[in-house]
Amino acid sequence: MRFIDDKSLERLGFKKLLSRVETLSPYGKSKLKGLKNYLRGEEDLLEEEFNKMETFMKFSSNNRDIVRNVEGIIHRLKDIKTAINNCLKEHILDEVDLFEIKVQAFLMEELNEYLKEFPTDLHYFLLKDVSRVIKALDPDNDKTPTFYIYESYSPELREIREKKKGIEKEIYASNDFDEITRLKEERLKVLVEEERVELEIKKKLTSILYDEAEDFLENIEKIGNLDFLMAKVRFAKTYGGIRPEISKNYEIDVKGLVNIEVREVLEAKSRPFTPIDISIGSGVTIITGANMGGKSVALKTITENLLLFHMGFFVIAEEAKFPLIDFVFFISDDMQDISKGLSTFGAEIMKLKEVNVFLDLGIGFVVFDEFARGTNPKEGQKFVEALAKYLNDRPTISLMTTHFDGIVREGMNHYQVVGLKNVDFNKLKTKIELSSNSMGLIQEYMDFRLEKAGKEEVPKDALNIAKLIGIDKRFTEIILDEYIKED
Repeated sequence: MRFIDDKSLERLGFKKLLSRVETLSPYGKSKLKGLKNYLRGEEDLLEEEFNKMETFMKFSSNNRDIVRNVEGIIHRLKDIKTAINNCLKEHILDEVDLFEIKVQAFLMEELNEYLKEFPTDLHYFLLKDVSRVIKALDPDNDKTPTFYIYESYSPELREIREKKKGIEKEIYASNDFDEITRLKEERLKVLVEEERVELEIKKKLTSILYDEAEDFLENIEKIGNLDFLMAKVRFAKTYGGIRPEISKNYEIDVKGLVNIEVREVLEAKSRPFTPIDISIGSGVTIITGANMGGKSVALKTITENLLLFHMGFFVIAEEAKFPLIDFVFFISDDMQDISKGLSTFGAEIMKLKEVNVFLDLGIGFVVFDEFARGTNPKEGQKFVEALAKYLNDRPTISLMTTHFDGIVREGMNHYQVVGLKNVDFNKLKTKIELSSNSMGLIQEYMDFRLEKAGKEEVPKDALNIAKLIGIDKRFTEIILDEYIKED
C-alpha cells in the first residue's frame, strides 16, 4: 500500500525540506534518495534508529575531533559500487577500477580506527577487515594512494619491462633509420608480452577481490547508513529536532511543533513563529478560525513532522508523540487538475474516492484543508458535515479545517485559532489609521495559537478584519444586518 503520493509531498514542500539534509558521500546520498518509511508494526525498528541517533548525538557533542575526522574521510569517498559489482560478475578490472578500490580500502582502514572510538551501541558501524585487499593492491606496502601494475607482482613482468627499457634506450641512441625500425618492431613484440602478463596479473587481482567483494559491499552499506545517520543528527541539531515518543494508541500529542520554512520566513521579517500545540487521536479533529489565522500552516506543520517521524528523523518540537501508521493523504483547496478538466471540488471528490479505499485497508492520517470550498456554500457545508461524521467513525486520524459553521458534533475534537479574540480593537484600529500597512499590523496582532474549543460556531474574525482595514461604512452596516439576521 502506498504511503503518500507525490502530489501531497509537492503541496507540503517536503522534498525541499529534505534537501536541507546534507549527506557527505555518494553512499549517504543514495540512502537519502531511497528513503523509506517505517510503517505500522515497525515500532521496534524505529525505536532502534532513534536510539542510534540519540547515542551519536551525545557522542558527537563530546568528541568533536573524532567526528570531524570521520566526516572528512566519508566526504572523500567516491561511489565504486559499479567496480565491485563488475568484480562479482567476474569482469576483469582495469587499472582505474583497481586504483579506486585501493584508495577506498585505505580510507576504510583509516575510518575503522576512528569507529573503534565510538560507543559500544554504535559498533554496528565497525567495518569488515580490508587488509587482504590492501595487501593485494599495495604489494610494496608503500601506502601511496596510486596504483599501477607493480613489477613486484611478477618476476617475468620485471624482466619484460627491463628488456623494454633497454630497447627504448637503443632507439633513443641510434641514428640509423633501419636500425630504429627494427628496434621498434622488437619493442612492439615486448609490449604485447607485457600486456599479456599484466592481463594475467589483473585476472589474479580480480579473483582476490572477488573473494572480498561481499565484505567490501557490506562496508559500503554501513558507511552509507552512518553518513545518513550523521546527516539526520546534524539536521536535528541545526533546526532544533528532538526525539519523539512513539505512540501505541494512534494519537498525536505535540507541544512547540515548528514548520522550519515558515519560521525562517517570519524571522527574516523580524516576526516570531507561533509553534503548534495540539492533541489529536482517531476520528476527526476540526480546526476553525480566520482565513489569516494560520490554519493551513498548522496542518502542514503537523503533517511535515509526522512524515519526518516516519522516515526516522527527530521532529522539530519541544515535545512530541506520534504513531506509526499505514498511509498519509494531504488534500488541500489547490487541487484543480486542469489536465483532466477537473475543478478544485471535482479533484477533491476524486481524491476522497481514493482515500475511502485506503480507509478500509489500514489506519492512516488524512488532512482536508478547507474541503468543498470550491463549490457553492450550502452544498459545501453539507459535504463537510457529512465528511466529518464519516471520518469520525474511523480509526484513522483525520484533521480538517473549515470556515463553515455548525460542523462540529458531539464526540468530535475541535480546535480554534485564537485569532483576534483577545485584541483591543479600538487600540488596533487607531494604529491602523496611522499606518500604511494595515495587513501587516493585523498579522502582528493575530494570535496563531490553537486552543481547545467546544461546539460553538466559527469565530467571525472576517468581519473584524474587514472593519479594521476600513471598508465602506454603508457596506459595514449592511453586513452587520446580515449577521443579526443569521443570529
